[in-house]
Amino acid sequence: MEVQANIGKVLNFLGQWDRGDRTVRSRMLKTFLAQNAGKTFYELEVEFAQVASLFLARLTTWTRLTYTSGTFLVLQLKSIGIFLSAACHDQYLAEFVQDGGVFILLEISSLSRSREEELKEALRLLLAVSNAGRKYKEMICDSRGVKTLTVSLAESNTDESQDAAWAVLESLSYGNPKYQSQVYKGLIPLMTCSSPRAQQLVLHTLHTMQAKMKTAPHSIVEPLLDLLRSLHLEVQAGAINLILDLKDYDVRPVLLSGLVALLRPTKEMQQQQNMEESAIIKITGSLPVFVQQAAAAKTIRFLAEGSKEISRELLSLGVIRHLLYAMGNREHTDAQVQAGLALEHFVRSYPVLEDQVQRVAGIELFTALMHKSDSLYMDMDEAQAEMLLTNTVHITEGIDSFIVRLVKRIFRSMMPRRKRTGLEMAEKAKPTRKRSKTALKEEETTDASPLSTFHFFHDAADVELLRSRLLRWYDEEKRELPWRTLAATEPDLNIRTYAVWVSEIMLQQTQVATVIDYYNKWMRRWPTAEDLAAATLEEVNQMWAGLGYYSRGKRLHAGAQKVVTELQGQMPRTADSLLKQLPGVGRYTAAAIGSIALGQVTGAVDGNVIRVLCRIRAVGADSTSPAVTDTLWRLVNMLVDPERPGDFNQAMMELGARVCTPKGPLCSRCPVQSHCHSYRKVKKKHVKQGENSRRLFGKLDEKPSPPPDIEDCRNGGTCPLCPSEPWDDEMGVQNFPRKPAKKPPRVERTLTCVVIRAGEEDEYLLSQRPDNGLLAGLWDFPSLLQEEKSSEVEQKKALCAEISRISGMHLTADLQRVGEVVHIFSHIRQTYVVHSVRLKDSDTQTQSGNTRWLTRSALEGAAVSTGVKKILKRCDPQKEQTSKDGKTQKHGCTKNRKNLQTSKRPRLDAADGSRRRSLSSFFKTVKQEC
Repeated sequence: MEVQANIGKVLNFLGQWDRGDRTVRSRMLKTFLAQNAGKTFYELEVEFAQVASLFLARLTTWTRLTYTSGTFLVLQLKSIGIFLSAACHDQYLAEFVQDGGVFILLEISSLSRSREEELKEALRLLLAVSNAGRKYKEMICDSRGVKTLTVSLAESNTDESQDAAWAVLESLSYGNPKYQSQVYKGLIPLMTCSSPRAQQLVLHTLHTMQAKMKTAPHSIVEPLLDLLRSLHLEVQAGAINLILDLKDYDVRPVLLSGLVALLRPTKEMQQQQNMEESAIIKITGSLPVFVQQAAAAKTIRFLAEGSKEISRELLSLGVIRHLLYAMGNREHTDAQVQAGLALEHFVRSYPVLEDQVQRVAGIELFTALMHKSDSLYMDMDEAQAEMLLTNTVHITEGIDSFIVRLVKRIFRSMMPRRKRTGLEMAEKAKPTRKRSKTALKEEETTDASPLSTFHFFHDAADVELLRSRLLRWYDEEKRELPWRTLAATEPDLNIRTYAVWVSEIMLQQTQVATVIDYYNKWMRRWPTAEDLAAATLEEVNQMWAGLGYYSRGKRLHAGAQKVVTELQGQMPRTADSLLKQLPGVGRYTAAAIGSIALGQVTGAVDGNVIRVLCRIRAVGADSTSPAVTDTLWRLVNMLVDPERPGDFNQAMMELGARVCTPKGPLCSRCPVQSHCHSYRKVKKKHVKQGENSRRLFGKLDEKPSPPPDIEDCRNGGTCPLCPSEPWDDEMGVQNFPRKPAKKPPRVERTLTCVVIRAGEEDEYLLSQRPDNGLLAGLWDFPSLLQEEKSSEVEQKKALCAEISRISGMHLTADLQRVGEVVHIFSHIRQTYVVHSVRLKDSDTQTQSGNTRWLTRSALEGAAVSTGVKKILKRCDPQKEQTSKDGKTQKHGCTKNRKNLQTSKRPRLDAADGSRRRSLSSFFKTVKQEC
C-alpha cells in the first residue's frame, strides 16, 4: 500500500508539472530544491518511487526549450544540480548527458545575454560532469567545450564566474590525455585577454600542465613575453614562472632571443606605446616596455643562475651588451636594478668578462656594480648612463674561447694529478680472454702504436660546447618525422619503445623519405606490440612489400610475439636487455631505442655518426676495422648529452644526413665546425695555397701567416686511427671516413616464368619462397637458378619441370622467352631470364598449399618483392595477338626498350693538357724537377 501511495504521489507530481504554467513550475522547483538538497541517489529514488529519472528528463527537456528566454533558468539549473550531485551513483549524470545536457550547458555558457548567475550555475554543472571521469571530459571537449570555456573566462564580468570557468578548464586538463594538448593550446590565446585575473588563472593552469607536456608550441612565446609588461605583479610573476618551466623545451632558443631583445626596446616600440598607453604612463610614470625590460632582465638572471648551459647560450646572444644598455635606462629605476643584478651574476660567473665590462662602465661604475648593484642607479650620472646606452660590446665572437679557458682552469684545479685519460682507464678495464694468433699479432701492433689524444676530446669544455651547439642547431633545424613526434608525445612507455623500435628497424639501409609512408601505415594497423603479435607473417610480409631487406619485418614480428608470450607484454627497459631479448636488434639499434624511447644515457653509432665523428676527429683508418669501431663508440659515449641523450643521438644522425653528407658536405652550415679537425685541415691547405700564390707573383707579405690552431697526430704513420693513404686536396673533408673497397656483388641468373590463367580477369601463378634465405616467405613467380652453359631448350625444359613440381600441372603450351630483368640486392646482382606461358584448357590447373593464383590487382598488393613487380611490369598480357594462320603469337610480354646511349660528361685522362692541377701540386712538381 505504501509503495502504491508513493507511486500515486509521484504521478500526481508529474501530472501537475506537465499541466502547469511557468508560475506553477517555478513554485514546484522551489519546493523541490528545499526538500531534496544534498540527497543521495537512493534517497531520491525512494522519494520518487524509483522513477526520479522521469522528472530529470522533463527538467532537461524544458531547459533545452526555454534556456534562450531565461525564464527561471537558475531554478532549472539548480534543480538539475540536485540530480548530478547525488552521491553513490552516476545514473542521473549518464541520462542527463544522453539527453544533450552537455550541449545545453555549453550553449548557456556561450550566450552573451546570459546573466552572471545563470552562467555560474551552468559552469558549476559542467564541472560536475567533468569531474565524473575521463569519458565525460572527452565529451565536453568533443563539443567544442574548450573554446566556449576560454571565452567565458575571458569575458566574464565577475570573479565568481571567472573562477567557475577556470575550474572546469583545470578539471579538463587532468586525466584527459586525448584532449590535454587541446586544452593547453586553447589557454594560450587567453594570455592576451584584457582581464588580469583571467591572465593569472591561465598562467597558473599552464604552469601545472607544463610538467605533463612533452613539447611546447612556439605560439606560446610571444603572448608570454608580452605579459612581462603587466603592471599586476601576480601576472608578471606567473609569466616568469612559466618561462622558467619552458627552459627545458624546444622553444628555448626563441624564448632566450626574445628576452634578450626586450632589454633593448626600439624607438618605434616606445613611440607606439606612448600613443596607445598614455593612461598607464600617467599612472606609473614609465612606459610598459620599460616594465617589460626590467622583467626580462630579472627572468634572464633567474635562468642564468639555474643553468650554466643557458648562461652560455645567453652570452652567445650578446646579452652583456643588452644588459649594459638596460642598466643605463634612467627612465625606469627597476630596469636599472634588475639589469645590474643580472650583469653582476654573469661577471662573477665568468671572470673573463670583467675587462670588457669595466672598459665600458669605467672603474668607478664597475666597482659599484660588483658591490652594490641594487642601488647603482642612485650614483649614476648622465654621462655614465649615456656611455652604457651607446656601448658596442660584442663578446659573442670570443666567448667560446673565454669559456674554454675558464673551464680548463676549473677542471685543472679539481684534478691536478690526472694520471691517465678516460680512454686509458677504459683500456685497462677491458677483460682479458683467449685470442687467436692473428688477434695477438694485431694486439702487439696496437700496443706498439698507442692511440693519440689528437683523435679524442680531452677537454671537458670542448665536450660541453659541442653538445650545446649541436642541440641548439637540432632544435632549430630538425625535420618533423612521425616517429619523432610519437616518441615525444606518447606517455605509454611500452608503446613509445615499440614505436621507436619499428622506426629504427625500418630505417636500416633505407632512406627516410621511403620509410615515412610505410611507418604511418604500419602504426595505424599495428599501434602496439600486442597488435603486431596477433598478425600473421603473411600480413606482415604484405605490409613490408617494397621496403626491401624483408627479413627485418619477419624479425619484428617474431620480436613482438616474444614480448607478448615471454615478457608478459612488457618491452625491455634498457639497451642491454633490448640487445639480448629482441631478434634483429644489434648494438646500434639497442642504443638508439634506449636513448630515444627510454632516456638512457648511451651513444649510438650508425653510418651518419661514423662519418661525422671520423671527420670531426680526423679518423682516417678503415671505418669498419675493430680499432675504429671501438674508438667511435667510446667517442660518442663520451659526447652524449646526459640530459638529452635521445635528442643528441638524433642530432648527430641529422647532422650526418643533412649537413655532413658523403658528397658535397655543407661545412659552412655545420654547427660544430670549430671542433672539426678535417675542416681545419682544409683551411690550413687553403692558407698554404694562398701563400704559394703570392710567392708565385712575388707578393708574399713580410709578416708570415700565424700558425693554424691544429696539431697533427704525433704518432704519424704508426697510429691505428690515421689514414694509410695520403691526403687528397681535391676531396677536402671527404678524405674521411675511409672505407674498404666494396666486394663486387655476386652475379646470379635466375630462370622465371609468368604463368597466366585466362578468366574474367587473368590470374598469375605464384609460389611461396622458403621460410629462410633471400626473400624468405614472400610470393614469387616459379623460378630456379640457371645452370651455366645450358642451352635455351634445356632452360625451358628445366623451368617446365619446376612449374610442374610446385603446382602439379602438366604444361602442353610452349614457354615464350620475354627478355631479361635486372634487380640489384645489397650483395647480389640478379638477372631474371623471364619467360611466359598462357595455359590451355587441356592443362591441369591444380595447385598445392604453397602456390596460389592471383589477379593483377591482387598481386600488386600481395607480399611480393620489388623484383616480382618489375617482372610483371615487363610482361603485358593484354597485348596478345593472333596470326593469320590461327597460331597464338605472344607479344604480350613486351620488352621495355631503353636508350642505352646515355649522355655522359667527357672525362679528362691524365694525358689531357686541359686538366687542372692545384698550386701545391705545381710547386711539388717544380721542386722535383729541380
